[in-house]
Amino acid sequence: MKNGNFSILIHQVKSAFRLAAILATRVGILVFSINFIWASNCCTQISVGVFTHKPVSTILLSPKTGRYHVVGSKGDTLYQFRTDDAISVSAFGDRLILKGVYGLADTISEANLVGSALKPSLKLRADDESRECVYFENLKISSDEGKLKIINQVDIEQYVSRVVQAEVGYGANTEYYKIQSIICRTYAVKNLERHVLDGYDLCDMEHCQVYSGLKTPSNEVKTATVATSGLVMLDKANALILSAFHANCGGQTSNSEDVWRESRSYLTSVTDTFCLQSRSATWDKWFPMDEFLNQLGFNSADTLSDQLIPQPTRSKYFTLEKDSIETSKMRRLLGLRSTYFDAEFKDGQVKLSGRGYGHGVGLCQQGAMEMARIGYTYSQILGYYYKGVSLAPISAIQSAK
Repeated sequence: MKNGNFSILIHQVKSAFRLAAILATRVGILVFSINFIWASNCCTQISVGVFTHKPVSTILLSPKTGRYHVVGSKGDTLYQFRTDDAISVSAFGDRLILKGVYGLADTISEANLVGSALKPSLKLRADDESRECVYFENLKISSDEGKLKIINQVDIEQYVSRVVQAEVGYGANTEYYKIQSIICRTYAVKNLERHVLDGYDLCDMEHCQVYSGLKTPSNEVKTATVATSGLVMLDKANALILSAFHANCGGQTSNSEDVWRESRSYLTSVTDTFCLQSRSATWDKWFPMDEFLNQLGFNSADTLSDQLIPQPTRSKYFTLEKDSIETSKMRRLLGLRSTYFDAEFKDGQVKLSGRGYGHGVGLCQQGAMEMARIGYTYSQILGYYYKGVSLAPISAIQSAK
């Protein structure tokens, strides 16, 4: 996509700038402007592998809203659901066994549950699970060595609302739900080929994004998804960004190259005082001296007594006398909440006094929540954590290909 293909509007709202001026003393220089690239919106279908975290051999299905019928692999209609109907689908080798309360009994290679009417949805219960999941639109079901392969074919906005609800939960500010919706949508579109060999776009686990059929999106989440419908974030080259986020930065976010090697212009460190009163802003962890040194592969040091090694700003390396290690690796080895900490050596013990929770790259969720609460808009907040990005609809990306 070339910059000349689209007009760019710099988002400048006078009231927002007055608010920024009042709050600027908290964080120094605040840069909140974010570009918008306008084009007509569009609907995009994606496919999500569900129940990918465990093997499932039998599911019970019934319509929740709308009408459904079962279509075979050749496009022929095999069964139409009645009111208060339910069917079971079981894996048998590479075949499916379908049974229903109204006489359905069939063995087929593939079942497509196709919904009609406005926002059709299905209730699904797997094996002996007591919990009931709900999935919108269509399901494609097949069998692989006696285990079901279930794919939800759904509009991306329905997908986004589910992921936002799973990631954030209930009770957040609507403006923050808008932020998470754009982050989620950007990540999904950027990673659509992650599971191409599995026959679907994304999985339902943390490997992609948590997509749960257990939590129904709240009205606030639905409103936020609709308000930002189709919007994704692009970098200066008009490529989809890596929309990284974490729980709490402890007062300063990380440069991407300090955590993941690769430098990205929009993932640079920023000072963030908005998260400092939140949960997870601070933590402590103690280690016996010998255990601490052995875990890091450091040589024993007899001189470590009553010594404090501060980390006033985020650092890529932790250095102890002649030994050094990347703080990101140190976090993994010691199971730390973050890479941002002071180290105190005293009486054969090591105390790490830490700040933040997570890898620290990109948007700080608890900082963004506070900014949304006190009046910043979603575009201002995104522009603060992701430097130099633009907001564009998915259709703009597609039309440029």
